[in-house]
Amino acid sequence: MAERITLTEAHIVKMKRSVRLRFDKARGIQTMLAPERVVVLNETSVMILEALDGRSIGAILDDFAAKFTAPREAIAADVMTMLQDFTDKGYLEVA
Repeated sequence: MAERITLTEAHIVKMKRSVRLRFDKARGIQTMLAPERVVVLNETSVMILEALDGRSIGAILDDFAAKFTAPREAIAADVMTMLQDFTDKGYLEVA
């Protein structure tokens, strides 16, 4: 088993090559497709995953804090938890 990576704001993460976002038209839901898995995503998760465009996590947090005029610390806690969980589950990787 690979060693667990603890993400920091300096990391750049991306979806693994085998993972795709897909909108399920029949059910009207956004999903993430991974080998032998389908994950139903909420709007917040989709927004975070779509922001993984080669910038550091810290840069994405700065954008979200400005966009939503919310405390950066509150946004960081939620975003970092989700990204760490998805990395641990093998959906994301450090670029």
